[in-house]
Amino acid sequence: MKLEELNSKYNAFITLHTIEEGNDKGKLKDVTFGIKDVILTKDVRTTAGSRVLENYVPQRNAYVVDAILREGGKIIGKTNTHEFALGATNTSSIGGPARNPVDPERISGGSSGGSAVAVKLDMVDVGIGTDTGGSVRIPSSLCGVIGFKPTTGLIPNDGVIPFSWSLDTVGIIVKDNIRLLRRVFDVVLPNEKRKVEIAKLRTRPRLGLFLFDDMEVSRILLKDIYAKLSSHFDIVEVDLPLLRQYGSKTRRTISLAEAASYHKDWISEYSDKYFKDTYTLLLDGMKISATDYIDALRHRRVLIEEYVKVFKNIDFILSPTTKIVAPRISDVISNPLQFREYLIANTELFNVVGAPSISVPFSTLNDLPAGLMISGELYKDGDLLEVAEYILNIVGKH
Repeated sequence: MKLEELNSKYNAFITLHTIEEGNDKGKLKDVTFGIKDVILTKDVRTTAGSRVLENYVPQRNAYVVDAILREGGKIIGKTNTHEFALGATNTSSIGGPARNPVDPERISGGSSGGSAVAVKLDMVDVGIGTDTGGSVRIPSSLCGVIGFKPTTGLIPNDGVIPFSWSLDTVGIIVKDNIRLLRRVFDVVLPNEKRKVEIAKLRTRPRLGLFLFDDMEVSRILLKDIYAKLSSHFDIVEVDLPLLRQYGSKTRRTISLAEAASYHKDWISEYSDKYFKDTYTLLLDGMKISATDYIDALRHRRVLIEEYVKVFKNIDFILSPTTKIVAPRISDVISNPLQFREYLIANTELFNVVGAPSISVPFSTLNDLPAGLMISGELYKDGDLLEVAEYILNIVGKH
């Protein structure tokens, strides 16, 4: 099926437009990309999935786009996103709801849903997204692909339309090839930060279970973790009580206050152009006081300290990426903010501490993918990718 036909069925792309520089000797030669439509592309419209920017054509590329093109990567187009990356369902977009390749009546997840859909359908080799509360890992989990959020700050956000300056992180989605993900990560990392790629795993790493509950997804993941991984890893339970109790409120205060700051002029001028769920969140952000915002920034430091200490006893943290598998689009459209809560509950905790975190395909529930989230120490992204590849190899043998 042609790209255009696939796209009309699944809404993976908002704009199909090829961009390349013709470097046939670069590290990304012959690798195709979908770029989330909040990332600037010179002379190619960047809508952020919103009627507010429906006709916006940037005059420059984002840092990550230049890095990809310089090494011979070929961009196929701009992938669907929940409006301004402010949602986890990818149902509020001028590109229409991004549809799950496993079942097109279900959501892709978001906000980088189009990138995950395009990768799953082999429309591109790599999807580039952004992750502020789970926006790369959530659609990767629901669509059954690999979604990686690096340590916050490693990849420059220059040229990314912001949701939250403090928390936005450019992420990478691939279908099943961690080595390709590593290659892309190496290209988009600035030279001075590439030392994070040195991986030194102990012979039998220790995995800490966190955020598992009595919901079906947790139960099936736990069963599979012990069945598939217990002979290769030491598995223990861990808790991060401060992060569990205060992480969500802290992240949401920071991110919504910063989003409202960015949108403050547009909110009044273009109020009729925003999707209702996005507009509601931005209005909530406008109500956050300066003292609450500064308190949240201070609380974030405490949460980071707690997170760093837990790695004295473990090497990685395992969690369900999402509490649920992909719901039906019709159910989500009637109550988008409720489903948003289910989807971001686990992922957002690793955003507030800035940790590297990856979702890998691991289990299924009613034939729908359920991702396993693996999170690591700050700036030890190389170790995280190493263990993710190891786990995927084990899963492939079961």
